[in-house]
Parts: sequence; C-alpha cells; structure tokens
Amino acid sequence: MSKVLNVTVDFTKSSGGSAISVGQFTRAIPAGVVSLTRLGDLSDSNSYSGTCVHIPVRDDYLGAAYSYLSKANGDRLRALIREAHLVICHKLFRYHAQVVMEECIAAGIPYMVVPHGGLDPYVFTYRRLQKTAWFALVGNRFFRHASGVIYASEREMVKAASRVPFARGHVINWYVQEPQQSSRDLCKARIWRRYGLKPGTRVYLMLGRLHSIKRIPEAVRAFQAAQLPDSALLIAGADDDYSAQEITSFAQRIGASQVRAIGPAYDNDKDDLLGAADYSVNVSHKENYCYSVVEGLSYGAPAILTPGNDLAETLVADGCAFCCTGYDDSDLEDVLRMSSRLGEKDLAAMRTRARAWARTHASFETFCSRLSSLVDSVIHSCATAAVTG
Repeated sequence: MSKVLNVTVDFTKSSGGSAISVGQFTRAIPAGVVSLTRLGDLSDSNSYSGTCVHIPVRDDYLGAAYSYLSKANGDRLRALIREAHLVICHKLFRYHAQVVMEECIAAGIPYMVVPHGGLDPYVFTYRRLQKTAWFALVGNRFFRHASGVIYASEREMVKAASRVPFARGHVINWYVQEPQQSSRDLCKARIWRRYGLKPGTRVYLMLGRLHSIKRIPEAVRAFQAAQLPDSALLIAGADDDYSAQEITSFAQRIGASQVRAIGPAYDNDKDDLLGAADYSVNVSHKENYCYSVVEGLSYGAPAILTPGNDLAETLVADGCAFCCTGYDDSDLEDVLRMSSRLGEKDLAAMRTRARAWARTHASFETFCSRLSSLVDSVIHSCATAAVTG
C-alpha cells in the first residue's frame, strides 16, 4: 500500500477550516500528517492528535514568522518525508514547503500542493514583500516541480491562474460531516436559553477564527444599523486578531445589544449552533471555500456572503445564499434586511436547497473518490516514469 504523507503547519483547532480540511485528507486516503506547530498551540484541548506528528517550531522570530525548525527537528521532518511515496503539502510561505520541495526532488518522490487560498490575489495585498521574496526564492521552483495543485473550488483555481497555470490544477470540494443534531427545535431552544435570547429569535451565525480578514467589526456595525426585528448575531471562533472580549466591547459601545461574541465552539456546542442557525454569515474579504458556510448549508442554514467568497456565485445561482454587491456596510445592511423579510415558507425552501447542495457537492463519498483517484494517478505516473526513465 502506498504511503501518503500530509505536511502542514499549525494542525490545531484554532486554525479553523484549513486544519479541518487537512484532517479530511488524512481520513479519505488514509494518510499520515506532520505539522510544524508552535509550542503554545500544543494544549490538549487545541491539538488534533491521532496520527499527527507535531514537530515544534523554533521558539524565536524565525519560528514565529516562518515556522523554522532547529537542525534536529528539521532532520526529523526530512526523514519522515523520505519514507513517503507521495507528499501532499498544505499551505504556503512557510519552511515546511521548502523542505518538502528539497527532499522530494532529491529522493524522486512526487508531491502535490494544497494552497488553501494562498494564491488568491487578495493575499498579496498585505505582507507583499515577504510573499514576493518567498516566490522568488522558493515558490516558483516549488510549483514547477509539483505534480499538481489541489483547489477547493473552481473560482479559487481561476484566481490562482496568474501564478499557477490551469493545467496544473484539480478541483475537489472539501466535504462536511452529516449533521450531528437531528432536532432543529431542540437546538434552537438550547441556543436561545444559553445566550439569553427570546424564544422565536432568528439566529444569524458567524463561525470562524476572529481574524481581520473576516470583517467582524464591519458585520457588527451592519447588523446594528439594519435593526432586524427578533434577530441576533452570534459570533463564534477562536481569538486571533481580535478576542471575543474585544468584539463584545465593540458591540456594546455601538449599542449592538443583539450581538454575542461567544468564543470558540467545538463538538456538541458547535453542532448546537449550526442546528439552530437560520442563516450562516460570512463577509470576508477572501474565502477560497469557507468550510463553516458549507457546514451551515448541510444543517439547512442559507448563507449570507460577500463577493470575496469563492462559492458565492454558485450558491446564489443554486438558490441557497444571498450575496452583497460590495463591501460597504450599507451593502450588508440591505442583504440582512432582505433576509429578515423572508417568510417561513420561502426560508424553508432555501433550507431544503442548502441541504441538497451540501449532499451533492460536499459529501464524504465524492471527496474520497476524487482524491483517491488523483493520488493513485500521480503515484502510478511517477512509478511508470521511474521505470521507463
């Protein structure tokens, strides 16, 4: 049996959707996973364990900025890579990609790349100098020798074309688990009670790490300005650029009394939130897939999106999402008001379409079939080339 190894950085719960999708790769093939992880993120409650080998990055500036390793830990990573028949490298701009490239080229091992949105033009609007330097020193050669690039959506691949040609790309939608909570009424009752909401309140859910790219303060401002009747915005996610307390304080300052920043939500707490949500809200500058939105669809929560979400056009066309025309607060206010005026019959129809979309495009079976076929093809091609060469 071929040995496949996923190599990534920060394979932890606080990393959000990118870490979840890495876990999906390990289950679908199956495959091992190695993560270059910051020591401070290795708590039992935050780490993904199982087959994962966590290699601590250096406790200095290079460790924090580039996930750089000590010599001993670098040798450990290189040894694990040399045992594989195929390496799948997740994320860009960190030391692990450089090591994967060097070891795989030297040993004749094929590798594929999963950029997790890292090739989106928006990514190069900040820290541009560092990323441009990385491409010049590592990235161009890294992609040139890769056996392929795996994207989560067609639009992600299209936007990456200026740096990686279409011919190198393969689109495989990440999958979501079947909903764990069967009773929507019970979920809603628990959430209303847990967060002090009046029974009958419509729940708008933002689920994801509290990063500036998610435009969380903008969403809070728009929700306050929209003045939706009998509605609440729940913001769940691990601290990042913002803390839950900072979001709460901001909401209080502007009088957004129906906004709750509730911190990270995992396992049963997360299932309750998804089961209770009337709408899943994502207003990011950039989302190559947005795992939490697709999870919301699987529970029957239509999405409210901005144009930066690569699934927006598809989901609107399939009748299970609203999309803002732009990024002004007024654009989101208009969409929020539109969603609040939707009657129960029409909202129920959107819920049905949302669940159908998730079952059709984001099932475990579809993901496994496409990924397994691609992995087998790459390994076979490499083995054939080695024999004939």
